[in-house]
Amino acid sequence: MEPPETTRHVAATASSAMKDLAKATIAIDDPADLYPITGELLGSLRALVQVADQLAHAHMHHRGRARTDDGDAVLGAHEADGATWALVRARELLDAAGRAADLASQESGHIAWVPLGRSERWVNVVFQQGTDVDETLHILRRSGTKAAIRHLAQWDYGDETTEAALANGYVYEGIPNCPTDRVSEDRASGYALIHNPTLRYVSLLRHFPSSADDVVGASPEIEAPAASAPAFAVSRWMPSRRSGSRAVARSVSL
Repeated sequence: MEPPETTRHVAATASSAMKDLAKATIAIDDPADLYPITGELLGSLRALVQVADQLAHAHMHHRGRARTDDGDAVLGAHEADGATWALVRARELLDAAGRAADLASQESGHIAWVPLGRSERWVNVVFQQGTDVDETLHILRRSGTKAAIRHLAQWDYGDETTEAALANGYVYEGIPNCPTDRVSEDRASGYALIHNPTLRYVSLLRHFPSSADDVVGASPEIEAPAASAPAFAVSRWMPSRRSGSRAVARSVSL
């Protein structure tokens, strides 16, 4: 173990702390913690940028003392140069990661998390993708969101749909969506429409009462097409099971 207050000891302590943070963030129960933790991540990345820069300079500063294990000064200097440029590259990547974390911190700071007891739950009514979504997307483009919701509502069988969603795990805390999704919520009907023209899928969700005494209820009143839907429609369009809500995620290229 390194003596206290030495540079090696400080580095080992920092490394251990980051490992502890990695373990602690495997599961975060309170989303209110996300913003401050993201802020701490940003601060750590900024500090790491400085550390990488200083390590690169230190390799150059002590280059004249570099040797290989067998005492070769030329190869030692070559290795020092290689370490320097690798650290410069690490600094650039950490700087890019810091900018991404800064953006994440700003976005996270704008979120007002709904307390668990007041959260809005939604059940999946129907999910369409591939060639099966063509008609719905056509209606959406031609007649708008409400028309598309009316079209998809024919697959809502009230209690039957709710029970199927509960049995298969298609109940979400909030409306699940990804960055390229377009979400339209119709408060009057209690439906939310998610559509993604890029990935070509649509999903209709229905607001689900949070009260334990009102788990299963009739579908919202909405004027649906006269044609009856086939009995297998709900199960046919049910997406593959997801373990939770589709969280907003950005892919940052470094």
